Amino acid sequence: MNKTVFLIPAALACIFSCSCPDNEIVSNIIVAEGHVTYQMKSLERPFKVMFISDTHFTVEDGRGEPYYDYSKRMGGSAVEPENYGVTNGNDKRLAVSLEKAVKDSVELVILGGDIINFPSEASVEYVVKMMEDSGLEWAYTSGNHDWHYEGEPGVAADQRDKWESSSMKPLYQGENPLFYSRQINGINFLFIDDSTNEITDAQLEFLEKEIARGLPVILSIHIPVYLPGQNIDYGCGSPYWNRDNDIYYEIERREPWPEEGHTSTTYRFREIVLNEPSVIGIFAGHTHEWKVDCLSGKIQYVSGAGRDGHDVLISFVKL
Repeated sequence: MNKTVFLIPAALACIFSCSCPDNEIVSNIIVAEGHVTYQMKSLERPFKVMFISDTHFTVEDGRGEPYYDYSKRMGGSAVEPENYGVTNGNDKRLAVSLEKAVKDSVELVILGGDIINFPSEASVEYVVKMMEDSGLEWAYTSGNHDWHYEGEPGVAADQRDKWESSSMKPLYQGENPLFYSRQINGINFLFIDDSTNEITDAQLEFLEKEIARGLPVILSIHIPVYLPGQNIDYGCGSPYWNRDNDIYYEIERREPWPEEGHTSTTYRFREIVLNEPSVIGIFAGHTHEWKVDCLSGKIQYVSGAGRDGHDVLISFVKL
């Protein structure tokens, strides 16, 4: 039976180790804030990746003027015409994380959503240039703010489709915005966009096909998977996600969550992710607070906000 050992050092920095004796893929998962180490019985070679989310970066130029009414709350002074070309400063936090990634010889940087505050062309171009200038390989999946102009008419899925296929398109580097994968040294990294809180039939089918490859899976999403008892507002697959519990739709000027809650497809996605042994890690953001849950042979790591200097180094080592 799997067991979890919690170690609390004198400095009170929360560290724990998930021991997975019955798992054929992972022996141990060692977790500290900002660093996860997978000790694996079979691995092509050691390597590292980095996960970053919620930098909430903004820079604007004249192209954003028609959207000012939609961007002024999230963009603040950066979207005012007199400040065009002046960032909100969160690029500096991202730059520090990228410098760490270069120093640690990271083989992939995962941008896990809410990297920008809304789909401004200027913001997208700035982030893409930062990533290209870093020389690092990178992958991106969106968060709910990346594609959301507050007050713009339309349901969330339609807004997402509109902006991910237009101004946000460069962030995907030719990949499908809703789902894609990368294989590195025998680990299958999946990027699935759950930024509307829902999962589509096509995304569920993709997950099932990728699991059928038989490789260890690291899943990158923006909104964490719901777990009972966690201090996260209505994660993906939560039975409480519905209109009655949506307290932010007026502030964010969007359509409220549906009265009936999640689809059966979203619940099925959650069930597979939490129970499939090949899924050894779920990495998410959204809440801006560090939170780790140790499950049977896997973890869900919710990162603190990139705008506050948080990132996650993920190391894969052979036991």
